[in-house]
Amino acid sequence: MSFIPVVISGGSGSRLWPLSRDAHPKPFIELPDGSTLIGKTYKRAAQLDGVDHILTVTNRDFLFLTLDAYADAKAPKVDNAFLLEPLGRDTAPAVAVAALHAAA
Repeated sequence: MSFIPVVISGGSGSRLWPLSRDAHPKPFIELPDGSTLIGKTYKRAAQLDGVDHILTVTNRDFLFLTLDAYADAKAPKVDNAFLLEPLGRDTAPAVAVAALHAAA
């Protein structure tokens, strides 16, 4: 069975302040083992059976941080697609646009 995991990369993580800030949101916080939340998520998704493509919803400000985190994750090679939000509008719109993209 084939499916497309969706990773949502954004959110300021205000409850994690001062670790998480607007310029350094929660997905990119370095954990004690040196990895990041988004790196761990990406690696788990890439290791799933039947996954050859991962879709990430993020914004322009975090695209390069996301690419760096993915490279650092040392995950199996999969194809990646990125949907860039013009404005953060929480989780529901990100999931909706990802579903529309995956269905196309």
